Amino acid sequence: MKATATLEAEQVRFRKRNRQFYWLATLALIAALMVVALTIIVVVLKGATMRTMTLQQLALAWAPAVFYVWALWAVRGLFAALSKKGFAFHDAIARALTHVGWALTLGTLVSILAMPFVISLGPPIVGRFAILNAPALTLGVVGLALIAIASMIRRAAQVEAKAVSLQAVLEDFI
Repeated sequence: MKATATLEAEQVRFRKRNRQFYWLATLALIAALMVVALTIIVVVLKGATMRTMTLQQLALAWAPAVFYVWALWAVRGLFAALSKKGFAFHDAIARALTHVGWALTLGTLVSILAMPFVISLGPPIVGRFAILNAPALTLGVVGLALIAIASMIRRAAQVEAKAVSLQAVLEDFI
């Protein structure tokens, strides 16, 4: 009886914490979208007077943001699912981790590939051939790890379903 009450209390805390994380992720998403919107407004209002090179640099610099906003959206959805479903979350976690993983990985690729172009459009930088975007590279590797973990969670869910099925057959046999 006490174990059930403890489990229920833990479930309530888990759902409440994820509801808080949901709102934090929502605020982060809104903040990111507001900065993107503000940038677009500035470009629309001042774009005619901006140099073409500046507009190109801006587009290249903001290209990874599309993927990072996608990652925020996926994480926000994950927290929403966890705050509603509690501990029953295999599918929600696997799907969200896959989306976040791909978003981070693609954002990294765009960031790393765009960096040389952004640098070449700007003023000369000494040693620019040796510039490495370590944060983007780290995010990309974390993204790949999340994709791998999502696959493991999917497999664990399949194994768990099989165990439940075997348990039911065993109980019928006994």
